[in-house]
Amino acid sequence: MRRTLPKDYTPGSWRVRREFLRVPDAFPPPPFKDAEPAGDAATRVVKALGVPEADPAALRIAESWAEIVGPDVARRATPGGIENGELVVQVRGSVWYAELKRSAPRLLLPKILAFLGGDPARAVVRAIRVVPAR
Repeated sequence: MRRTLPKDYTPGSWRVRREFLRVPDAFPPPPFKDAEPAGDAATRVVKALGVPEADPAALRIAESWAEIVGPDVARRATPGGIENGELVVQVRGSVWYAELKRSAPRLLLPKILAFLGGDPARAVVRAIRVVPAR
């Protein structure tokens, strides 16, 4: 393992510090002044990429998707995020895409609203947008 030494390192200066502080290490510790937790770095990168933050309602829907829509639809469709009151549903297969595009407002939307509970007038999800999966 290669170690990066501080800029002011000399073998003599570290030896003096080592004896004075009674440090058993032969080399000085690496400088971690600019380090940040990995979670903070990941959050910063995701925000820089422009990925929207996850909506709690969208997470609840994604966790219980198979229970809400049934196993057949769940195998072919995946819920995405909520954009301007529309739940984005990605569908694999052209036949399923056409069917869900036609029937989602009538069949899926009431099930999702019942799952989320609350007043439909103030619901987080007001519509469903069906898109082909990438």
